[in-house]
Amino acid sequence: MAVGVALSPLPIAAILIILMTSRAATNAPAFLLGWVTGILLIGSVVFLMPGLLTARGDPTRLSGMIRIVLGIVLLLLSLQQWRRRPAPGTPVEVPRMLSRLDSIGAVKSSMTGFLLAAVHPKNTVLNVAGAVAIDAVMRGSATQYLALAIFAFIASIGIVAPVGAFFIARRKAMTMLGHGKDWLIRNNVNVLVILLLAFGALLVARGIHIL
Repeated sequence: MAVGVALSPLPIAAILIILMTSRAATNAPAFLLGWVTGILLIGSVVFLMPGLLTARGDPTRLSGMIRIVLGIVLLLLSLQQWRRRPAPGTPVEVPRMLSRLDSIGAVKSSMTGFLLAAVHPKNTVLNVAGAVAIDAVMRGSATQYLALAIFAFIASIGIVAPVGAFFIARRKAMTMLGHGKDWLIRNNVNVLVILLLAFGALLVARGIHIL
């Protein structure tokens, strides 16, 4: 689930756009902070839900049903994205959220990162599924939150990598980041459909196995 979040094309495209602005040095870390906060918040909320863990540490039927529901949601989202895909040869429109990133400050950058992690439907479902999996098999708050921190780190690799490249080798990274941004915007729907189908099927299969 964390890998699915890390491979999200829209947040990666967003951070690439931010890194190409004059405020990249402040906005990029702010975006990353908001992104990680969103993931940790979802995990913390899930951990407060009762009934996901048995006394032996095995997943409960409730956790299996939650996985199935989340998987179905992802499959429905993939169908929705597929129907909304642009016709061949049609110019791809830049999402409204991305088009505004070159004129915002650190606070709004942080809010954007938070929304893409905690409110964007695909990432919300995957973050919830990941937290449910952690909560269903691990006992003890310390162990759960350590696992959640590892989950958040893996889920943030797609954001951390370009930010790190920018601060380490800014000049060399700019051209590569520009090409990556253009490709992600053009292929956002195709990548998203593949991810939604793969992880939706995985969640449904895991949920059925638990039941």
